[in-house]
Amino acid sequence: MRFLHTADLHLDSPFASSDTFESESRRAEQRAVLGRIFELAKEEKCQMILIAGDLFDVKSLTPETEKYVTELFGGAGMPIVIAPGNHDPYMEGSFYSKTQFSDNVYIFSSNELQRFDFHELRTRVYGYAFTSTALTYSPLNGQPPAIRDGYTEILCAHADISAPVSRYCPLTVGDIKSFGLDYAALGHNHNQIGDILSGDESIRYCGFAEGRSFDELGDGGVYIVDVEYGVSPKIERKTVSNRRYEIRELDISDCEDTVALRHEISRICEEFGNDGRTFLRLCLVGNAEAGTVSDTEALERELSNGNVYLQIKDLTVPVANVSALKNDISLRGAFYNALLVGLNDPDPQVRARNTLALRIGLSAIDGGRIAGEGMKYEDN
Repeated sequence: MRFLHTADLHLDSPFASSDTFESESRRAEQRAVLGRIFELAKEEKCQMILIAGDLFDVKSLTPETEKYVTELFGGAGMPIVIAPGNHDPYMEGSFYSKTQFSDNVYIFSSNELQRFDFHELRTRVYGYAFTSTALTYSPLNGQPPAIRDGYTEILCAHADISAPVSRYCPLTVGDIKSFGLDYAALGHNHNQIGDILSGDESIRYCGFAEGRSFDELGDGGVYIVDVEYGVSPKIERKTVSNRRYEIRELDISDCEDTVALRHEISRICEEFGNDGRTFLRLCLVGNAEAGTVSDTEALERELSNGNVYLQIKDLTVPVANVSALKNDISLRGAFYNALLVGLNDPDPQVRARNTLALRIGLSAIDGGRIAGEGMKYEDN
């Protein structure tokens, strides 16, 4: 049996940091991603689509999304199985509970284990629904094993198997393996794709379909899965995203002036081509003379040119002579040396924190305005 495994599309995300027009445009793009997924399922001759939760980001959908999804489901030409997640729980008044879907749509509606039988496909799909924004236990825990009578046995579920205690269904690998399945199609962990256990192809998170922010990097996709009773599944990842988010770090210590800086930033932007689909966060690091990075917003406007959506974060250490500062016997030198290990840490988050601390500290010592005031080194 061949099916498509997807999850975590988060349709109707608010995109609150964008203006009204841009937010509406991004939500339309999200719907288009779902459309591409359904087209791919037909092209790949899939017999079923599994959606492992968080198809929607919110309980109340826009009329455009309700209409689009209902019509898309009705024209799919194959069964669609949905396991509502913590963002789109099955509850009174939700889109799932109030909508009259076509006969090919199967939605789990209980936080206890349920099953849909597809006799013509000799397949059973097990699953459950979040019925609120939290599910603090595993519906598979303590269940008798699956029937295992020659039918393909699949789990479609929204779960967190990364933590034994979780608000988002602490399903364990032991629960899954004890139940006995040919494949577990999971959703919830956006960036954890591939094997959950080394060498175990049958337990998979599919990851995000298209990134929405800088915590979802690269191309998003889905899995096309061929599976049958008692045989290891064959799995192929397919890219479905149009937008992508990327983060790059650029050491500008050797940039003598703003002309050299512009050249280096342009070089990085050119790596992503001219397709206008990339959101690039460029983190400037290293040691920069005062004035080299003077106006990041102006650089963003000048150098994006519609090819990439450029965001520049200045994490440089603004010192004219690092060696002099390192050997400075005053408070400035002592402060710099106290942070030196963190400034060279391999973890970019640690480097960013220490860089920001240095900028603030040096400004305070010199009696000036705190240069890093209001800055953030990571997304919330």
